[in-house]
Amino acid sequence: MGARVDYLSIILYLTDLVWLLWVWTQRKKIKLKPDFFSFILLLLAVANIIFAPARLVAVYKWLRIGQWWLTWQLVKENKIRILSLLKKIVPAWIIVESFLGLAQVLKGGSLNGIWWWLGERRFTFGGIGIAQMRFFDEGWIRAYGTFSHPNSLAGFLLLSWWWWRKQRLNINKVFYWVVNWSAILGIILTGSRIVWGLTLGLLIVEQIRKLIPNLPPFGGENKKKYFREMLGKGLLILGIICLTLGVVSINYRVSDFVGGWDVDSWNKREMLGLAAIKMIGKSPLFGVGAGNFVVRLPKFQTGNFYWMQPVHNIFLLMWCEIGALGIIMFLALGINKLIGFKWKKQVWFLLIVGITGMFDHYWLTLPQNNWLLAIILGLI
Repeated sequence: MGARVDYLSIILYLTDLVWLLWVWTQRKKIKLKPDFFSFILLLLAVANIIFAPARLVAVYKWLRIGQWWLTWQLVKENKIRILSLLKKIVPAWIIVESFLGLAQVLKGGSLNGIWWWLGERRFTFGGIGIAQMRFFDEGWIRAYGTFSHPNSLAGFLLLSWWWWRKQRLNINKVFYWVVNWSAILGIILTGSRIVWGLTLGLLIVEQIRKLIPNLPPFGGENKKKYFREMLGKGLLILGIICLTLGVVSINYRVSDFVGGWDVDSWNKREMLGLAAIKMIGKSPLFGVGAGNFVVRLPKFQTGNFYWMQPVHNIFLLMWCEIGALGIIMFLALGINKLIGFKWKKQVWFLLIVGITGMFDHYWLTLPQNNWLLAIILGLI
C-alpha cells in the first residue's frame, strides 16, 4: 500500500538474541518427540505458508508461533527458578511502567532518552493517531509506557499484577501496597475502558469472596440477621451511588468529566470483525496465512472504511490466519496440558485474557504481551 505498517515488519528484537542464548543453555531440557499430530501440524503450516499472499511474513509468523510454544515448554521445565525470579521482577516492572506512564501523561509526550532504548515510542499530544482522553474538559495523553499502545500496556499491567497478587508473598506490607496502587494508577492512566471495567469487577468479586469465609458459623436467626445486615449495607451504598449519579446527571453529562476517546472506536472494531468473518468464509479450514490478516484486509474492506489493523478479537484472528484445522491441531498437541490445567483456580487468567482478547489483538500480535502470556501459561 506504500505505507510502512508495523504488523507487516519482520523484526529481530534484542530480546530474541537473549532468548536464543537462554534456549542454548537449556538445550538439554528440550524434548522434541515427533508424533502424528506434530507431523500434521507441520504439513498444515507448510500449506498455510504456500497459500499465503505474503509468504515471507507467514514464515516469520510461524517461527514466532514456534518460539512462543518452546518458551511455554521451557518455562514449565524451569518453573521453580522462574517463579522465584518473577516474584521480584514483576513488581519492579509494574512500578516502572506505571510511573513512566504518569510522566508521559504529565509531560504530554514521550520522555525519550534511555526509555527509547527500552521500547518507548516517540510521540506528542498532537501526533497523528496518538491515543488521548479527557478529564474535566482537559485533554490528556493516555499512558504508553514502553508499549506501542495504551491498551496493550493496560492488559499487561492487569495480567501481571493479578498473577503477582495470587502468589504466596512474604514481603513488606508497605511495598505490597505500593505495587498494588502503582498498578491501579497505571491502569487508570492507560484509559482502557475494557480493562477499567474488568479491574473493577475482579476487585469486587475478590472482596465478596473474602466475605464468604467470614460468615458466622452459627445458623438460624443469627445467619439470617447477618445476611440482612450485609444486604442493607449493600443497598445503602448502591442507593447513595444512584442518588449521586442522578443529581449529577441533571446538571452535567458523563462526558463533562471523562471522555475524549476515539468516537469511531466501536465502528472500526465492527468493520474489522466483518472483514474477518468474510475472510473465514473464504478459507475456514486453512486460513489466509499466519500474519497475513492485514495483507488481505484491503480486499475485504467495505465502503470508505480504511484502518490497517488486525481484527480486534484474538479468536477471530486465530481462525482467520491459521484456520480451523490449525487451531484443532494446536489443541490436540496441548491436550495433556489442558486436561491437567486447574481451570477453577485459574479462572482469573481465563477472564483477563478472554475478555480483553474479545476486544483487542495484543495477546497475539505485540511482543511484550505475547511473552507474558507464554510465561504465565507456563507457570500456572
